[in-house]
Amino acid sequence: MKQNVFGMFLIIFIINSIKAQAQPDWWTIKTNATFIVPDPTYETPYIQPLNVGGWEDGLSVSRDGLMLYALYMPVDVFSLFSDFALNPVCFDFHPYYRPPLFGIDTLTNPWGCPNFFQADIVYSFRISIYEPFIAWFPSNMARSVSTEGAPQAISKSVDSVDLFVYTRNGDGTQDMDIMFMKNVTNNPNQTTAVPIVQSPQNEDNPHIERISATQLVLLFDRERYIYYSLSNDNGLTWQTPVQVTNVLNDYAPYDVQPHLWNDGTDWWVYYCAQNSANKRCIYKSKQQIANDWNSWGLRELVIEPNEITGGSGIIAGIGEPTLTARGDLSFVVIYGDPNSTDTTDVYDADPWFLPKRWTGISESDVKQRNIINCYPNPACDFLNIELLRNEEIKLRMYNLLGEKVLELELNTSRKMDVSGLTDGVYFIRATSESGILFTQKVIISKR
Repeated sequence: MKQNVFGMFLIIFIINSIKAQAQPDWWTIKTNATFIVPDPTYETPYIQPLNVGGWEDGLSVSRDGLMLYALYMPVDVFSLFSDFALNPVCFDFHPYYRPPLFGIDTLTNPWGCPNFFQADIVYSFRISIYEPFIAWFPSNMARSVSTEGAPQAISKSVDSVDLFVYTRNGDGTQDMDIMFMKNVTNNPNQTTAVPIVQSPQNEDNPHIERISATQLVLLFDRERYIYYSLSNDNGLTWQTPVQVTNVLNDYAPYDVQPHLWNDGTDWWVYYCAQNSANKRCIYKSKQQIANDWNSWGLRELVIEPNEITGGSGIIAGIGEPTLTARGDLSFVVIYGDPNSTDTTDVYDADPWFLPKRWTGISESDVKQRNIINCYPNPACDFLNIELLRNEEIKLRMYNLLGEKVLELELNTSRKMDVSGLTDGVYFIRATSESGILFTQKVIISKR
């Protein structure tokens, strides 16, 4: 059950889980999370507005950027599993549940206990890349008792999928196996799913790509190492998995969570690895020999965690890289407050977004893409919307749950009344008929 994720952060959890003062101030922690992005091809990361109290993990965004999948666990995983290890017999999971549950079955189990913990796949969708992902929805892949996770799809059209892989614990075991489907909808059930990698070990974080009409390549984790396997008959049979040995990692526990991406010329593997500060970061390596999936160059740091401004919490690590066709990066951030006195609520995992820089456009041109200017920020009762272009725009404001709280159309500068909004972080999205997009984070504070 997401062993790679649990394992790579468990040490951090044990070291930092000294309870002292108060419950986490999640609003402040998420608002003030900062990162270092040494990769010059990327802009500034921001939290995806559909984040909720439960853990969104094992992210996968479709190449067209319109579908987003995740493993969803309605608990603080670190807190639950550290306490569960001390009392595994009919453990009371109720205090650890954090809404929403998205229909996850918390009762059915083979041991007759009063409650049970499992995880399921959730998904989100949007009509265009100019709109945010609004909310998670439970998927058709959910089953009672078992855990389904790490979904990844290769789309064939807007509503159909060529290849779909995910993980599922084996019947009667907790070993995670890789399941495979072809020619299904964007929200398939498990009717046609077949296991393609099974072993007594745990397989996780699969990523599949079509190389030709008949050849497929699959990268995945096995006990915190990256492996690959090839199919030359369109997924009917698979070669024995081979461990990737030359993705460079100077710090244990090894390389994990591989994601393949093609920049139009070369293949890259994005993956999660430890930095010198013992924090999980996202790196990338370029393929050196065409179609040799064990031929990767020196690792290049893409993004690493920095700190929570003001010291209200810590960022334990980041990972689960997944990219759109143009290279926009979705990833997971795990942060929390090790001083929390509530042992059921110490850490959280949320989806973040790192947009690819507009290549071939100068810095001044990038600034000119903005069509409005919003101030003051933070705002209290009113937000000034200064229109920078002579055209009509549609403006929408969303809260951190992805809920639309305000919407208006304007063709001149004006004030927006935000006095009715509660304190928090909001996102303004503005679009015009010319397709220009403007996004800005706005803080509403009455303090």
